[in-house]
Amino acid sequence: MSKTEDIIENEILKHTNISKEELERKIQEKIEEFGGIIKREAALIVLAKELGIPIPRENFSQQLSALRIKDLAVGFRGIDVEGIVISRQPLLKSSTGKEYLRFALADENDAIWVIAWGEKALELDPQLKIGQKILLSRASVRKYRDKKEIVLDKNSTIRMLENIDTSTIMELSRKLGFPLTLVEVVKSFSDDTGITLYGYNNECRPSAVRVLSKDPRLKISEGDTLLLSNCTINTFDNYSQVTCRPSSYLQKLDKKQTCFERDMDELFISGILLGYEVFSREGGKIYLLTNTGVKSIVFFRDELLAEASNLILRGTLVWGYRKIDDALREIAYTKLEGGEQIFPAFERNKRFLEVEGFIETRANIVSIDLNRKCRGAYNLFSIHVTLDDGTSTIKFLSNSSKILHEVLSLSQEELCDYTNDVIEEIIAYRQDELGGEEATIRGYISRRQRVSFLVEISPTV
Repeated sequence: MSKTEDIIENEILKHTNISKEELERKIQEKIEEFGGIIKREAALIVLAKELGIPIPRENFSQQLSALRIKDLAVGFRGIDVEGIVISRQPLLKSSTGKEYLRFALADENDAIWVIAWGEKALELDPQLKIGQKILLSRASVRKYRDKKEIVLDKNSTIRMLENIDTSTIMELSRKLGFPLTLVEVVKSFSDDTGITLYGYNNECRPSAVRVLSKDPRLKISEGDTLLLSNCTINTFDNYSQVTCRPSSYLQKLDKKQTCFERDMDELFISGILLGYEVFSREGGKIYLLTNTGVKSIVFFRDELLAEASNLILRGTLVWGYRKIDDALREIAYTKLEGGEQIFPAFERNKRFLEVEGFIETRANIVSIDLNRKCRGAYNLFSIHVTLDDGTSTIKFLSNSSKILHEVLSLSQEELCDYTNDVIEEIIAYRQDELGGEEATIRGYISRRQRVSFLVEISPTV
């Protein structure tokens, strides 16, 4: 018999009329009541609690924390449990309006959810952090959705013991199925429904985080390192995408990472937005003139394409993207950041074959084509003009309303007022009128893409 068992047994015999034989019978019954998963010491402590007998805690060091989390059973009352907080939720409200706080408590092998209600939840919220080793006293165990859960009431107490280092917490949470992730914030965007963060995760991989709520108490700045709990993590080849919902928890850490030494091009693509093409379905493709040439990025949302339409010939950053082989695509949390308007220097009196870059020259109009998309608030179009300067024939793309008017005598506002048949008639008419005619053009000739980009055109007709 351990010293703890001896102390508790003597206290029970001292404060009751129970005989030693009857006590032994009750101990065995209590062990059987919990399916044999608890030891004699735990059964004695439970009996003492149920009989209302005070236990002199100072006489033994481990208290009920000697009971492992896996040994806790539904029906335990007044227990003491020691563990590490490996996950938590923010302070939330039930359907009845009562505040509650849930967090996960772990030892080296197991974890269990803990819930505090009302005033106890309000008391714990500001002080409870992921990574803290704590001692719960006078707690109970109940069944919730077929799983065990520790409940803290107004008589329960919690004592903060020590802080565990972040790397240990990350490994323990992963092992026990409560994945955490870090993000070192490089850029943040706020809107009406939440915050989008871009930075590096705990493996220094590019990461995009969408926080679908706003906690006014959490002030996020560029350079902060955040620990994210109860968020959904999706990993692509070159990017980690994280979704944090209202039940997720963000904790600011004092420790900083060193991922800022990495190439920022992993987080965004920057360049001059030359134009975009619309797809018949949702989305389209944008073209960016970067330091390494023209790159195309596929967008799957018309909303994002509409934002791009306002950034033509402006310095543009595309935050968050997927790389599949040599193709670039948006992710769910891609954002566009527009910079200054660009006024390029055009090379004059050059032929198409002599230039890769911005050019001003004269060429003959060969053909005209138009793709348009009329869906609610998004009035998108891309016009293609094929030109021949005597040395080469090149298809040029433009999204300029001015060029739309010069070539097809249409305004962007009236573009969606006509049926497809009428639009085709207009194109055919202007094709007959302008075909073979010379025009002064300004544009960008790209050798790596199947299209080049028209900035201005002035037909002689």
